[in-house]
This record gives sequence, C-alpha cells and structure tokens, in this order.
Amino acid sequence: MAKFSDIKGFVFDLDGVITDTSVFHSQAWHQVADKVGAPWSKELEDGLKGISRMDSLEMILKAGNLQDKYTDDQKVALATEKKYKLS
Repeated sequence: MAKFSDIKGFVFDLDGVITDTSVFHSQAWHQVADKVGAPWSKELEDGLKGISRMDSLEMILKAGNLQDKYTDDQKVALATEKKYKLS
C-alpha cells in the first residue's frame, strides 16, 4: 500500500464532477448559434450535452441548415471561439 508521503500529485476532472458547468457551455453554444444564424431550442441545447465540441458545432450548423456553409478551418475557428468564451 502506498504511503501518503509517496503521493506526488492529484488529478481532478472538474468539468461537471464537482460543479455543474453545463449552463456555461449552453450559454457559449447559444452565442455561437446566434453568430451563425442557427435557431436555438431546448432540444438542441439538450442534444449538445456529453458530445465533443466539433460534434456540437455540427449539430448547431445542421439545425440552421448551415453545415455546408463553412470550411473545416472555419468550423475549427468557431469551435475554438466557443472554447475561449468559457475561459
């Protein structure tokens, strides 16, 4: 058995484990949806929970029939912009 003094550090996953951050993710995705002109709904908001950033963006673009309007680089930029809205 390891002794406490042998422990060098701890890793915590704080994204939703200790505190519920889903409201902040929803707000940031809502801002992205508004920016691209996609409609926001409770169903879309619920569908974004638990999936990757890029899959979330694709769902938002699909909701607005905008999935072919953006290049892959533009999609990465939009997803990255959402990431920094949370920072």
